[in-house]
Amino acid sequence: MITYPNYDRSILSIASSVLNHFGVKDCQHKTLPEFDKLLEKDYKNIIVMLFDGLGVSAINEHLNENDFLRKHFVCPISSVFPSTTVAATTAIESGYSPVETAWLGWDLYFDEIGENVAVFRNALQKNGKPAANYNVAWKHIPYKRIFERIEEVNGKGSAIYISPFSKHHIKSVPHICRTVKRLSKRRKKKYIYTYWHQPDGAMHGHGVTSQEAHEQILHINREVEKLCDKLENSLIIITADHGLCNSMNLFLEDYPEIYSMLKIPPSIEPSRAISLFIKDGMQKEFETEFNKLFGNDFRLMTKEEVFAENLLGFGKPHPRTYDFVGDFLAVATGNKSLFTEREEHEFVGVHAGLTEEEMTVPFIAIETKKRSKK
Repeated sequence: MITYPNYDRSILSIASSVLNHFGVKDCQHKTLPEFDKLLEKDYKNIIVMLFDGLGVSAINEHLNENDFLRKHFVCPISSVFPSTTVAATTAIESGYSPVETAWLGWDLYFDEIGENVAVFRNALQKNGKPAANYNVAWKHIPYKRIFERIEEVNGKGSAIYISPFSKHHIKSVPHICRTVKRLSKRRKKKYIYTYWHQPDGAMHGHGVTSQEAHEQILHINREVEKLCDKLENSLIIITADHGLCNSMNLFLEDYPEIYSMLKIPPSIEPSRAISLFIKDGMQKEFETEFNKLFGNDFRLMTKEEVFAENLLGFGKPHPRTYDFVGDFLAVATGNKSLFTEREEHEFVGVHAGLTEEEMTVPFIAIETKKRSKK
């Protein structure tokens, strides 16, 4: 089932509710009503925990109705597009849509160095070597993060980021939970955001219904339940950046009639949200051939269609967003993925497309009360 992003009820809405709650006045996007109602209770700690790949379909697949996270499930919400970690975590960590930040996907083509760059790793797509002696993405498409925006209004210590990439150097889910518990005891009212890379990793390697994914999700469920039992005067939100689906992998190198028409290697998410720059004068031929081969599994959109349909969200487009979207954007609508070349480790579970499994994530809420002193 094709599921387009609903930016009015999305992970971006979670960020908007947080910004609004902490008095940031320049938030341009709609908040999430269910979250706003809970925020009216004015908890000391507002905690948003994002688990990479923990979509609604994964929760329903791996948890029983009486398991902790399912018991506290409030409603499904939408990811952004592409339904992938770069675009989605940037949205929830900034309060801006993908069209506004230009952080669209794993690989983006930068004219400045004439290469596709894996923006999170600052590495060249083609060989994994450093893209430059500076961070290419942060130099050319910087953005202000939600933590800075909140602290500008509420002062230092009012917004905290916890992940393997933060100053806390998190190494496990229990480590996240211990850190949240410790920081929650500080007197100041605050926003705490956490990120963990599972179950996405297990699903990529083994599939969405695998035992490995099952164990990761049960582990998350147990640790979050234990954490919530220890917290006081806190509102804890559990969500995800995207879900995943199992995939049948195809490879562009097997279709030389298509591959030969490309000006540069595919970018953004070169398997399910594929930015395609076509050699001059070959656009019509490419469109015809691509749709003949892959039209049942991909929607081939022109650059103009991508922006006319607000697929990347609303707001003032970053100038580089136009640059990163090629002549066409091939968007996966089923269970087939189109990689450029065969890789040593092929993905089983995938994301970045427009299936319901990829686009639908949970809004889970747990309220903890202030314990009375005996």
